[in-house]
Amino acid sequence: MQTIENSLLRVVIDENGAQMLSLENLSNQCDYFKQDSAQEKLSVVFSDADQGENLAELLPWTVVDKGDARVSLALIDDAVSYKKFPYHFEMILTYALEGNRIDLKCYLKNNSHKEMPFSLSFVLPVITGWTVKESVNEVELTNQEATIKLNSANFSLAAKGQQVVASIAKSLLAGDSNNEFQLTLALS
Repeated sequence: MQTIENSLLRVVIDENGAQMLSLENLSNQCDYFKQDSAQEKLSVVFSDADQGENLAELLPWTVVDKGDARVSLALIDDAVSYKKFPYHFEMILTYALEGNRIDLKCYLKNNSHKEMPFSLSFVLPVITGWTVKESVNEVELTNQEATIKLNSANFSLAAKGQQVVASIAKSLLAGDSNNEFQLTLALS
């Protein structure tokens, strides 16, 4: 487990799956992912474009950079994943706190010489008692105590059932190239 914090927020990241397990407001000790005894999490889904196995859960993540208010984890293909997803890749996911927000920055590099099809999503459960409002490139979750705004210029954002999904579906990354994506969660 990796804990990062600033004067407003504390976040706990599990290296297994690079999942955000806790998002705590330090002023009122409220964990936005906790309801009664249940602890929800923000999950990462990285797969081929046809939504095969989740490589973010299949492969190990390694901490490659750590500071008080940020942590970066790397996901790199291996011989087992190459048999299922025949591409060489690396992904670096950084969770960085800045004031009342957390930025999820994803750097994806295709080390193969051919186009790599992929899908990338972040899935956040909507806890009972939160209302959801959707607009272009933004989803707002509100309860009596707080508001969480998710926004991104890269991901499609949508409330689907009891979760908010930020996704890049069925995309292609050119051979020997890279791209960066960002999702922001702002609390108020």
